[in-house]
Amino acid sequence: MPYLNDLRWMSNLDEFSEEEQKVLLALSYDKYKWRSRDQILQLTRMSKKRLDRTLSYLLIDDLVRPAFSENRNIVFGLKERVG
Repeated sequence: MPYLNDLRWMSNLDEFSEEEQKVLLALSYDKYKWRSRDQILQLTRMSKKRLDRTLSYLLIDDLVRPAFSENRNIVFGLKERVG
């Protein structure tokens, strides 16, 4: 998969846990700005509990933003990509 490699979070890679890096990378795929929780689970191969905890940390740190898809499902995107 082609990933964007000019994102701000990548310049501070050592500040993030391994789990956070996996989620941030999953949200850095150049084709999609938004990912559902299930898509992130597939890409990261994390447990649901671990993913939810990691997403909550990234939301608190204001790196990830939630939104609703057209189908009213919750999706997540990197704040630097989705505003």
